[in-house]
Amino acid sequence: MKLQIGEQQIDYKKKPSVEDVIGRINEELTDGYYFSHFVADGMEVYDEHEEFLESRLGQIKVLEVVIKNEKQFMNDVLLSAEEYVRRAMPEIEVLVEEFQAGPTADTWGNFELLLGGASWLIDMLELMEKSNERPSNWQQFEQQATSMQLEVKNLHAAVDQNNHKQIAEVIQQGLLPVCKELEVLIGQAIDVDGERENLH
Repeated sequence: MKLQIGEQQIDYKKKPSVEDVIGRINEELTDGYYFSHFVADGMEVYDEHEEFLESRLGQIKVLEVVIKNEKQFMNDVLLSAEEYVRRAMPEIEVLVEEFQAGPTADTWGNFELLLGGASWLIDMLELMEKSNERPSNWQQFEQQATSMQLEVKNLHAAVDQNNHKQIAEVIQQGLLPVCKELEVLIGQAIDVDGERENLH
């Protein structure tokens, strides 16, 4: 297998362990650079990297590791967040209606996905906070990060009380406005500080 990390190429005569590969990647990540994704024999892999390697390492011929500088990485994070928020908002509105009417098993499944998405957004905001490449409208992001954490706490409290109407209310009056505001802020951050690939 060939492992390509930036300019460096490592030829493994026999199959390396997943720990070997991850260790090599981490060694190459110098300050200000971030691991973005793999390209395994032409297939892009953006998440669950370790699981992917565990199941496929034996078959991969060329594993290319895509590393980005902090500015590129934060731009990618913002583009992903914008896409997520856009896709999630119609789903969130459906969840509100379903909780008001009485949730089904599907409703609870989608609610779990919503909590996962909110958690991912909170992680993204924490990553931005630690970055040297924060967008110029960062202070407004900070306010939304605080609001998002508060609304997730409120949701957990409503779930603990098994109060479907309250869950619907927190989603509609708390989480949805935060998502709408985040969509605006993310769009501004990309347009002012970042770039959209299709605009080249």
